[in-house]
Amino acid sequence: MRRVRLAFSDFIFSNNARDRMSGFNPHDNVFTRLLKSHYALEIVPMEEAEVLIYSTFGEAHQRFMGKKIFYTSENVLPDFNECDFAVSFSYSDDPRHYRLPQYVFYVEDPQQLVKGADYRPEQVLQTKEHFCNFVVSNPRCPERNRFFRLLNQRRRVDSAGRHFNNIGSVIKDKVSFIKKYKFTLAFENSSTSGYTTEKLVEPMLAGSIPIYWGNPDVGRDFNPKSFINVSDFINFEAAIDYILKVDAEPERYLAYLKEPWLNQNQVPSWFDKKNQLAAWMNFIDAPWEKRRRIYQRRGLRDHVRGTGLARHLSSLGCKLDGLAWKFGWR
Repeated sequence: MRRVRLAFSDFIFSNNARDRMSGFNPHDNVFTRLLKSHYALEIVPMEEAEVLIYSTFGEAHQRFMGKKIFYTSENVLPDFNECDFAVSFSYSDDPRHYRLPQYVFYVEDPQQLVKGADYRPEQVLQTKEHFCNFVVSNPRCPERNRFFRLLNQRRRVDSAGRHFNNIGSVIKDKVSFIKKYKFTLAFENSSTSGYTTEKLVEPMLAGSIPIYWGNPDVGRDFNPKSFINVSDFINFEAAIDYILKVDAEPERYLAYLKEPWLNQNQVPSWFDKKNQLAAWMNFIDAPWEKRRRIYQRRGLRDHVRGTGLARHLSSLGCKLDGLAWKFGWR
């Protein structure tokens, strides 16, 4: 096996790679476990590495002059002025890029998303005891905040995360919680083509119809007839009118449940670890000539919310909105 000196930088580091909430362990993570099947990996400090995999949470990678592979699960577009190769959510057809949407890591067995011949939507409907849920901790999405408030004004939405909580506690097992609900608000933090996260697949795994907002091209990943896409409506009020209509008409609701979550009810290629490994091998083994680069630091979602004062004001407004809710001022 070829020996590769590999380093990681600008992740949120932790010693527990298997706990997604704890952070990233450079010695044991989804990438090292995959790459060890083909390479004799040696995880080394960045100064000793021949290949660096870096992410969005810092600037340490700027000191590295070797081969650089950018990875992100955040809504940040690859910048090939900074990296040689990139792995991200983007639909880019650049040969230096491989698409690996973040939700892949939240589905232990992708066959769980395949509806088999024994799937009984009528029985699934019978398990739904409540209308709609909302499980969010990050307040920084004005669209999501506004939609929750509007729908909650029309019919109560059970909010079980830290943000806009109205059930008295924060739930620990999200999928188990949302199994009892007909609908789940599944809004991304921001909207960019290709950017789809666990927020969509978690309600699918629980058999709850997602009310989705985010990736404008989400139909390339998932069957658009299996969930309600808020972006398909002229405004939020029209989407809410339709949601309440679907809730009131069992046959209309069952029509969504009967649809496969996946297009053609087939698992997309990016779930296949062989395809993932082939992409990483292509990047790691590709010829490379050392060269210096010019860097320009970008914040998360700068390409969505803008930069500077506008982005910070949007973030501040969302935080104040959450505080107002917490103290009963709104």
